[in-house]
Amino acid sequence: MRYSKLFGKTVKDTPADARMISHKYLYKGGFIRESTAGRYYLLPLGMLVQQKIIKIIKEEMDQAGSHELSAPVMHPLELWQETNRTKTTGFELTVVQDRHGAKFALGGTAEEMMVDLVRKFQLSYKDLPFSIYQFSTKFRDELRARGGLLRVREFIMKDAYSFHADAEDFKKEYQHMWETYKKIFEYLGLKTTIVESDNGYIGGEYCHEFVVENDVGESKYLVSEDGSYAAHEDVAKFKRDEKNLDEKLIQLKQGGWLAYASIPLEDLQEGLGIKFEAEESVTLGGFLTEQLQHLPKKGERVLYKGYFFQVQKASQKRVQQVLIFEEKKSKK
Repeated sequence: MRYSKLFGKTVKDTPADARMISHKYLYKGGFIRESTAGRYYLLPLGMLVQQKIIKIIKEEMDQAGSHELSAPVMHPLELWQETNRTKTTGFELTVVQDRHGAKFALGGTAEEMMVDLVRKFQLSYKDLPFSIYQFSTKFRDELRARGGLLRVREFIMKDAYSFHADAEDFKKEYQHMWETYKKIFEYLGLKTTIVESDNGYIGGEYCHEFVVENDVGESKYLVSEDGSYAAHEDVAKFKRDEKNLDEKLIQLKQGGWLAYASIPLEDLQEGLGIKFEAEESVTLGGFLTEQLQHLPKKGERVLYKGYFFQVQKASQKRVQQVLIFEEKKSKK
């Protein structure tokens, strides 16, 4: 097609709210246009780029032995309720209701749907392992969309899921996908650091992210001097000074205590002299999540049996530190 006939030509101006160079270039070059905050039209040039990236990923996933399929975008809400993830995903679910009163969540991730699909089949250990993946539109009601396509509320995601008979077999697949993703990023010309990360609401024993270093990025991670270890700041392991090792609660001079969210409720009960009646939680962070019915944010607090538990520090995926003080000492 001749450029003169192309829909979505280059322009000189940029949106007033465009701060990042990538956002400005994508707009000026005729790749994207904004619909509403966090939702974008991909113009013909943008579609060509997206389709090329999908083609590269698909080729590598197919070569890795994974099978492509497609799942509905609207997920029955009861599937999310079954796994207790309606309010603990790290992002707000967008819920819709049809004319029959049935409620659906617009898919932000698809673990529930894929497990529901697989259990519809009468599989045995002989059918394992296998891996399935899809390209689909995902919806996340992000609190703050920014940077053009950097943080959006609607986007195309490639998500893959594998099923195994035991943990050892899963570890083999995990490493297999690790190598597959390395190939994809290398093919795209992106230099990545493989960073140990927090699993957050998904759970599991380990998680890694392939991070491209950039000044406008939002993640912070630490790397050892020899480069052999990299981890996000909220999960990084490092040598600590041997101070106050026996302290479960840190007494503050101004009154109250500071506690790490990972402190077991059993230890906290001993220190405060109260009994926690938690259904599933075993740590302070889990208890606050259970009480608030969502991932707590900095500044949020819970009043429980005469004590305020206020989140002092939190990442996007978990609570880290909690300030504890008696109700009578709270300031109006």
